[in-house]
Amino acid sequence: MKPKSQFKIRKTYEEVAEYMKQQILSGVFQPGDRLPSLRELGDMLGVGQSTVREAISALKTMGLVSIRQGEGTFVTPFQPEEVLSAFEAIRPMTEQDILALLEVRKIIESGTVRLAAERRTEDDLKPLGRAMEDMEAALAKGRLGEKADWNFHYSIALASHNPILVSVVQSIAETMEKHVKENRVRLFRKPGNQERLLEEHRRIYEAIVKRDPEQAEAAMLAHLTGVEQDMLSE
Repeated sequence: MKPKSQFKIRKTYEEVAEYMKQQILSGVFQPGDRLPSLRELGDMLGVGQSTVREAISALKTMGLVSIRQGEGTFVTPFQPEEVLSAFEAIRPMTEQDILALLEVRKIIESGTVRLAAERRTEDDLKPLGRAMEDMEAALAKGRLGEKADWNFHYSIALASHNPILVSVVQSIAETMEKHVKENRVRLFRKPGNQERLLEEHRRIYEAIVKRDPEQAEAAMLAHLTGVEQDMLSE
């Protein structure tokens, strides 16, 4: 089974791992599928087998693949409802846990927004537009707008038309929603942050409207990285 899209000038194992992760999360490689051999992947992606081997190791660490001695590498059966079960047991969540979840969001939502930009319908744009209006209204009234924020990100997952990704994003939302209000209060202590966050969401929205997956991914990563950096600077 070969990926549907071509690999574009990526050489490091992190970039190979990111590409393979996208193929798995988008459904090109299904749970239980055997991945091509190291040689086949290397030829397919234009990299050496050692680079592919390191990328596979990274995917194994993420829990996305398992290696069976003498058989090959297989996509791990995906159980979205169990992705964050370990975090659910922690009360209260620590700042380190929140930052870990932000890392998960960067991994998951960067791929999700690419799919949304490629697959969205006109109907998919309606809840995204409403979420943007709600965030703008919250800004005008001096409110946090955390519900509108989550509606926006969840609507992106729906626009990906991948039910597994919808379930994963929903799990993340349900976990972080209990703690997001406090964190938004912290973020908004810095003047201009609320306006900046609204503009970051607007860039993501506009990229989806234009069906530009690369711009959508870049805007999403910039948004989540900015949130992460603001938290670390507290």
